[in-house]
Amino acid sequence: MKKQKMGALILALSMLSSVSLAGCKKAAEDTGRVWSPPSATSETAPEGGFEQVEVNKPDVPDGVPCILEDMGADDVTYEPRGEDVQLSVEDANKANGKVLHCTNRMDTWNGVNFPCDFLAGNTVNIQTAVKCGGGDVIISLQFDVLGSPTYSNLFHITDCADGFVEGTGSTPIPDTATNVYIYVESGDTNDIYIDYMYITVQGDYFDPTNVPEVELVDTSSYESLKELYKDDFLIGCCVPDSMISNEHDEPRQLLLQEFNSITCENEMKPENIMDAQTTLADPAKYNECPALDFSRCEPILDFAVENGLKMRGHTLIWHSQTPQWFFYENYDTNGELASRELMLTRMENYIKGVFEYVGENYPDLFYAFDVANECVDDNYNLRESYWTKTIGDDFLEYAFEYARKYAPEGIKLFYNDYNEYFTKKQDKIIEVLNPIAEAGNLDGMGMQSHITISDAPVDKYAECIKKYVDELGVTIHITELDVNAPAFNADYEQGLYYQALFETLLALKKEGIDIESVTIWGLTDAGSWRREQTPVLFKGDLSKKLAFDGVVNAKKGGEIPKPDDYVEPPKEDDPIDENYEDGTFSGGNRAGVALSVVEKDAYEGKKCLCVSGATETWDGYTIDVSRFIGKKVKYSFAIKTTADQVSFTADINDLWPHIEDIDTSSGEWVIVEGILDMTTNKWITAAGEYDIPEGMTTLKLYWETTEVKDDYYLDAVHFELVK
Repeated sequence: MKKQKMGALILALSMLSSVSLAGCKKAAEDTGRVWSPPSATSETAPEGGFEQVEVNKPDVPDGVPCILEDMGADDVTYEPRGEDVQLSVEDANKANGKVLHCTNRMDTWNGVNFPCDFLAGNTVNIQTAVKCGGGDVIISLQFDVLGSPTYSNLFHITDCADGFVEGTGSTPIPDTATNVYIYVESGDTNDIYIDYMYITVQGDYFDPTNVPEVELVDTSSYESLKELYKDDFLIGCCVPDSMISNEHDEPRQLLLQEFNSITCENEMKPENIMDAQTTLADPAKYNECPALDFSRCEPILDFAVENGLKMRGHTLIWHSQTPQWFFYENYDTNGELASRELMLTRMENYIKGVFEYVGENYPDLFYAFDVANECVDDNYNLRESYWTKTIGDDFLEYAFEYARKYAPEGIKLFYNDYNEYFTKKQDKIIEVLNPIAEAGNLDGMGMQSHITISDAPVDKYAECIKKYVDELGVTIHITELDVNAPAFNADYEQGLYYQALFETLLALKKEGIDIESVTIWGLTDAGSWRREQTPVLFKGDLSKKLAFDGVVNAKKGGEIPKPDDYVEPPKEDDPIDENYEDGTFSGGNRAGVALSVVEKDAYEGKKCLCVSGATETWDGYTIDVSRFIGKKVKYSFAIKTTADQVSFTADINDLWPHIEDIDTSSGEWVIVEGILDMTTNKWITAAGEYDIPEGMTTLKLYWETTEVKDDYYLDAVHFELVK
């Protein structure tokens, strides 16, 4: 997953409209005002400068801190993001006008930082105008809590290749946050131009210097998971470099108390190992293999050695977080893609370099390595990527062949993927891996296990594990486990699931299934990429959750008591009404989208729900309607987006039937009303008839767009039984 880090104070963080990384997220709308410069495609300023955006600078009360950056002032409030990034101010076509030019971007996250420590504890409004040759710019947020950073994509500005486009958004920032930045990045490494950046406070200003220091709980009395499960499997956790280097020792002590295996969260991914500065300074010298730099992961590796931890390597081959320049002739993204022969050579030498470094510097530390990550997409095809474009569909077989050739003895080779328990995706994964297993180059299946409880009943999950073992003859690692908290009785139901899951894993071990390790993806909820769904074992202040008790009970016995504040789930005839005026919503995010209630052109009242930050078209807002299964339900809602179409879809694995396809091309609010007849297994919907599997006990409905770049707004959402 992408750039997820440990944090603290979950109550503050849970307010954040955010996702990842794997996850990318945004919170606001793509905007439609476009200004065309005299030279639409040039990456250098045309003679006379750029045509700028006409904009009204926001009014700010006296004494309230803000950033009102028009570029070019003596007291600039921006800085380069990335050690190689260069910033320069260039003329624009208006009196005293300037634009900021960001160039020499080696990675997609390189760009421009706007430091905002003084805005911690406030909700801020962001207004900017940008231009980028790739046509898609992302405005993001970074902050630290207890020394560990968290990243969130706030909003995208699209269609900005041919001129400056304005974008606006807002986000709350936790009051305990430090090292706060609003920053500008993009999905590629094209130059970025910024006309202006205005960051102002929404409502009354909160002074973050008044925030008391966070108090962490004493964890010394907790059961040690690594001791409880020492005869069963390794218990692991993902670790960011900041957990090792920051001044707070308590998270490290909890880590060492509970876990005996760790995985670098981001620091061993290709973008953090491939040395852009050295490689691009002499592309001829490094033509067949980029220079490699392991300085970002070394603190974690040294920590593991010093404390007797074992390590999983993550990851060598991935479509994401791999530098774009790696795939081009002469490493020049303005040139041609590299040939198949050259890319096979680069791949082999890169894999060789990583394993030689590991073997020479950290012998016996790694027990497994993810050779490839997420190579099957959610349409059950081999994912199209720079690897398939340059090498072809057999790139994966070569990756494992090279890994087997160079991996030090004792390191098992794994394939790793998410939604790996969905039947059709599992079938495709097995199909793709079969020739690799037959060649003797595959040792294990890494099941990420980013679990939504309704999608992964433990009996189904167990059957998936057995199928991987039966079909491929592999060892199983649970590599990135987290479990979303459901809408009702979240801690309790989550605790029950964790207990049932670990009981199931123990039962599979007794049956002879080779489960070697289970890794939790994050130490605390506050640092999780799914922090809004509070998915792991500890809260931000390090206090244990019922999820932790469930893992303990699975080994020692015992039950999780029903809490005093237990809320009976809604009855089947209770309607669902959401108007967002109180700032709340009952649904959740599907995948990595950000959900935020905003005061912006609502259909009814003053507020509506903004759904933003999708990284796949099927990301969106999802709402649980399980109580209506087997009934006829009337639905209505208002939706608005810049996308041409929104599909209202049933979240049923392997089917995903559309209930209704809505024409939203007007860009205005569209009112939708309809009936979903679920009285038989042949559902009747506005989009057609669908045969639905028998025995379904859970059901979520969600909204998805035709384009990943398009946010959408919901209002006046209503479901009720037709009696």
